Amino acid sequence: MKLIKIFTLLLATLFIYSQCSLDEPVAPSAIQGSGIPLLINEFMASNDFAVADPDDDGSGDASVYDDWIEIYNAGTKAINMAGMYVTDDPQDLTLWQVPDTDPAKTTILPGGFLVIWADGEMDQGVLHADFKLSGGGEDIVIVDSDGQTIIDSFTYEPQQTDISYGRNPDGGTTWTVFGVASPGMSNAGASTNVEPVISDIVISPEEKTETSIITISAKAEDTNDNLASFVINYGPEGAMDNVKNMLKSVSSYEVELGPFADKSVVYFYLTATDDSGLVAISDTLSFNIGDVYIPPTLYINEFMASNDSSVVDPDDTDGDPFEDWIEIYNPGTKAVDIGGMYVTDDLSDLTLWQIPTTDPTKTTIAPGGFLVLWADKEMEQGILHVDIKLSGSGEDIGLVGIDGMTIIDGLTYTEQPADTSYARVPDGSNTWQHIPGGTPGVSNQ
Repeated sequence: MKLIKIFTLLLATLFIYSQCSLDEPVAPSAIQGSGIPLLINEFMASNDFAVADPDDDGSGDASVYDDWIEIYNAGTKAINMAGMYVTDDPQDLTLWQVPDTDPAKTTILPGGFLVIWADGEMDQGVLHADFKLSGGGEDIVIVDSDGQTIIDSFTYEPQQTDISYGRNPDGGTTWTVFGVASPGMSNAGASTNVEPVISDIVISPEEKTETSIITISAKAEDTNDNLASFVINYGPEGAMDNVKNMLKSVSSYEVELGPFADKSVVYFYLTATDDSGLVAISDTLSFNIGDVYIPPTLYINEFMASNDSSVVDPDDTDGDPFEDWIEIYNPGTKAVDIGGMYVTDDLSDLTLWQIPTTDPTKTTIAPGGFLVLWADKEMEQGILHVDIKLSGSGEDIGLVGIDGMTIIDGLTYTEQPADTSYARVPDGSNTWQHIPGGTPGVSNQ
């Protein structure tokens, strides 16, 4: 009989722990399982232009598009969330407490929904939490008013910009993406289709002659696995009228082009379409044939233009270690030394600052690796310190080849929030999103 009781106790313990979806440890005082039928039902962690915050007039942070979390009441009675806690940190279960000053706004009817704006702007009302969600992935936790009992929790991976993630059906165990978000409403019938994502475009071989066959490889991923076509358009600049299908290989898609005339420049872009007609188009890229400068494939993968207190410059000696930075990503299979290339914040001045060639061990990016340049105008601190500073209000960033003419990668960005990076997610893709705190030197995925 004692053995049966011990076995039963072990099973019960395992069941309780299996209900927690958090990947990282929770606070030591956490208690799993409250019996309160509230569920995290949908959220958007990278809201650039999809859902406007009705309480935000744009005067404070210059954007009305804030992250949000939808809570669903799966029970038969109304539930007032006042006094409960919501957090994005399993180690800090009492990060933000729902105010008790307006029960009309914090009460969820049976089968109803409540939207909490994760924007750090509590002055806008009782449904505005004191944290922001990370588009790069983290946790969401609802905690009972005792500050210990977890009502519901969810750990999510990197999110696509302007795409929500939620339960389908409401309160169910199946999570999916929603091309059209439905905050405050049922997820039933909402579109789960989103556009494909193109990433990891690689051009080979490195040396291309008039007899070379050029291989273009890339990844095209569709969340719903309904990719209908993936094609390449190529040709001279302004006349990319030739079209070929990208063919599936082991881990990506490939196409063979050429040969092309000596000293010619070939431009191309990729288009991925799903069976609902949603389309993703890559940036336009190019390659040279023959005795001309052949730039490697590199991406400006992430940057932070307003680093107030987020990322510390390890080389800094002037007392202000929080400098702007730019991350370069090498998606290829060979190491690339960026010594001799140029970095600029003005695409009309491509040779603004040249990366020194004095220490290849610091300027070489391993295959699939990352390198961080500090945009601080403090070149005496090392060869990775650039003679430019980024503007938080928006400007250009360009990485230029050693010929001083070929733009390897470049972009023009708009106003950036403080202590938040802007990054390609996944690495090397054409999808950009904000990441609070940033991920310099490591993958954005």
